[in-house]
Amino acid sequence: MAYASLADLKAGVPPRDLIQLTDFEGASDEVDDTRLQAALDDASAEIDSRIAKAVTLPLTTPPHILAVLCRDLAVHRLYSNIGMATEAQTKLRDAAISFLEKVGRGELALGGTGDTPPEVTSPGVAMTDGPERMLTRDRLRGF
Repeated sequence: MAYASLADLKAGVPPRDLIQLTDFEGASDEVDDTRLQAALDDASAEIDSRIAKAVTLPLTTPPHILAVLCRDLAVHRLYSNIGMATEAQTKLRDAAISFLEKVGRGELALGGTGDTPPEVTSPGVAMTDGPERMLTRDRLRGF
C-alpha cells in the first residue's frame, strides 16, 4: 500500500502536467491513474527499503511525513521518466532520501501521527544521592 494517495499526488501537480507525465504517446487528454499509482507504489517501496531496519513494517498508522516524502519521490520519478526533472525536484528527492537514510540508521525518528500522546520514557526524577565528594573546597585548601 502506498503512503500517499492519488488525491495527495493530484493536489500537488497541475492537471495538465499530470496528463503529460502519464501519457507517453501524447494521444490522450486524460490522466492515467494507473501510472500515477505505480509511481506512488514505487516510492513507497523505496521508503520501506530505507527504513526497514529501524521500524517494523508494515506501519499500521504511518506518520504524515511519509505521505509527503512518498509524494515527493513519486513526482521526481514521474518527471524523470519523461526527462524533465528539475533541480528543485531533484533536491526534494535528495532531501527525502537523506531523511529516510537517517531514520534507517536510527539518527532520526519518523514521529507520530498525532493520534496518541507521547510515551513517557523517564519519570523525570533528578538523582540527588551519591557517594561523598572526593574533591571539595575544604580538602583543597592550601594547594
